[in-house]
Amino acid sequence: MDFFEHQDRARQKTGQLIVLFLLGIVATLAAVNLVCFLGFWLFYSPEVTPYAISAEQMPSLLKGLFGERKLQGVLEQDGLLTVWLAWWQSNLNWQVNVGVLSVVLIGTAFRYLELAGGGRRVAEWAGAKPADMTSRDPKVRELINVCEEMAIAAGMPVPELFIMERELNINAFVAGYSPDEAVLVITRGALDTLSRDQLQGVVGHEYSHILNGDMRLNVRLMAMLAGLVMIGQIGRFLISSSFSHRSYHSHRRDSRFSIASFALGLVLAGVGYIGVLIGRMIKAAVSRQREYLADASSVQFTRNPDGLAGALYAIKQRSEGSMLHHRHAEDMSHFCFGETVALSDRLATHPPVLERIRRISPHFVAKARTRERHTEAPEASVARSAPDAFQTALAASGVAAMVGQVTPDHVSYAQKLYRHIPEQMKNWVHQSAGARAYMYCQVLLGSEESKRQSLLDSLKREDPGVIETLQKMWPYVREMDEQLRLPLVELLIPTLKRLTETDRVILMDRLDRLIHMDGRIDFSEWVIVSLIKLRLHPKNRAPDRKLLSNLTKFKGALKILFGVFVNLSQDRNAATKAYQNVCEQMNIGVDAVPSLDSIGFERLDQALELLDSVSFLWRKVILQGCADIIQADGNVGFREYEALRIVAECMDSPLPVLMIGLTEADPRDTAIPFEL
Repeated sequence: MDFFEHQDRARQKTGQLIVLFLLGIVATLAAVNLVCFLGFWLFYSPEVTPYAISAEQMPSLLKGLFGERKLQGVLEQDGLLTVWLAWWQSNLNWQVNVGVLSVVLIGTAFRYLELAGGGRRVAEWAGAKPADMTSRDPKVRELINVCEEMAIAAGMPVPELFIMERELNINAFVAGYSPDEAVLVITRGALDTLSRDQLQGVVGHEYSHILNGDMRLNVRLMAMLAGLVMIGQIGRFLISSSFSHRSYHSHRRDSRFSIASFALGLVLAGVGYIGVLIGRMIKAAVSRQREYLADASSVQFTRNPDGLAGALYAIKQRSEGSMLHHRHAEDMSHFCFGETVALSDRLATHPPVLERIRRISPHFVAKARTRERHTEAPEASVARSAPDAFQTALAASGVAAMVGQVTPDHVSYAQKLYRHIPEQMKNWVHQSAGARAYMYCQVLLGSEESKRQSLLDSLKREDPGVIETLQKMWPYVREMDEQLRLPLVELLIPTLKRLTETDRVILMDRLDRLIHMDGRIDFSEWVIVSLIKLRLHPKNRAPDRKLLSNLTKFKGALKILFGVFVNLSQDRNAATKAYQNVCEQMNIGVDAVPSLDSIGFERLDQALELLDSVSFLWRKVILQGCADIIQADGNVGFREYEALRIVAECMDSPLPVLMIGLTEADPRDTAIPFEL
């Protein structure tokens, strides 16, 4: 199953989740009615109950089955049936049903609104704090390095990092409605306990949840189940409030009120446990297989099964394992790396730890029990991959097979790429002024030298706080290999996300004006700005929007998209033939290829925005068509692949990094070629 099928499966899971939720409501209603009926029966008395039940009042179905005379005899002899019919016809029955439905729906709606802020809101709701990107804590630095390396390898945004400082057991989770707003939350216990290999296995596991579309499903599941457990939560609140009320008041009337409150709370807590039980069953049904898939994907990423197995074994060896002590621990149980609360195996949201270890590394437990496992941070011993080796793989397997798939070679290459980034640059882009300065440097690189001084003058007026950092950064930016350009943008995104919404809008507006000051938009400028827009301003769209499978609406957008790749090709004739073949295969008509100037980057942005509503299975075909045009001349240029990655990102289909050689030369500290 490839990335596109996983996305379709995730969308189908939403429908299944709604069905399970409705079944859960029905089961809760039935259970509550049964409990209330038993209470009604206990206190039922014909002398005080104003119901006189006769056969004439019975539904026609019962009269047809038993006959009216026989049914009347049953009513006179069977007290239980009489009480049930009295309950059924009473207003109390409907009041209970309407009340339960109202509580469930209000609880679900409230949780949806509470988590509407996306991944960051979920992290704050869980009690996590943002990781300090400039921290000198070696464990935090290790987490940042691992997450950034894995994101570079996967061609996906670096998630915002949060740490649950008060949680000393081993756990982690990702949350958000899309990869652009994803956050990764990890406990302090995981940071302090796990080695680098083990941490990389956990991060790979969580990244696979992002790529497989599990994040959005998990947040929706949590919101839906909040309604089912709301009755029990009200009961527990009444119990606790009755005790606190009695401790502060000794008046007789207050005492009676506390006893009544306690009794009602006890009943609601007992009835509400039915909703909790049903919620646990739904979570177990939805999440177990997805945990196995995430484990397998993590091993595929790292090619180091002992890393993930070691993290799981560390959980097994701890007395509390992966348990969380936060008040929302059970609500979060289905999207964490390990179990957050102690449950029986049948109700657990995760498979047993030993079974997970056995599946990924069958002999690990035996080896761990006989000797202490020795681990060390991986040092690079990865040979450079030649461009033609990458092109052969691209042609053989197809670009669609690469989307959302991170191989160990990609991870090793990303580690090597990450080490080529100067440490000073990493420190700068993790600070607000440095992140903004790097963006301005990219605009300066894409501008003509004669225009740079006017750009700097504008920056001195509008953002003077970055000038000193920009002056120090420029020699590095100018000399760095162009392959490091986008990875550095990915590293600075979490820093820019911490700006206020107003500051982000001002920054984007300033970048747009600076780019247009020289009267043209360079290709590299378009790539950078497109990526920043994707990361800082995720598309405002309905999460359950309908995706279209009919390409008629997208013909014009597809021709613009394919035409851009023809213009980027070094062999226009070969690319034009590939363009014609792709258009014929997709039955969208063959027109003359427009020039890049006539297309313009604004029309390309509009085309990509329109293609955001095409189905995932068609996205596979579209991206493969772009790849066919790129490969028509027998070469995959770095800029061509860079453009393809941006297009794939716009279509929510991340491509891994392109593996080509890097220069070993370090940036030289030369003078800046313009005045400041």
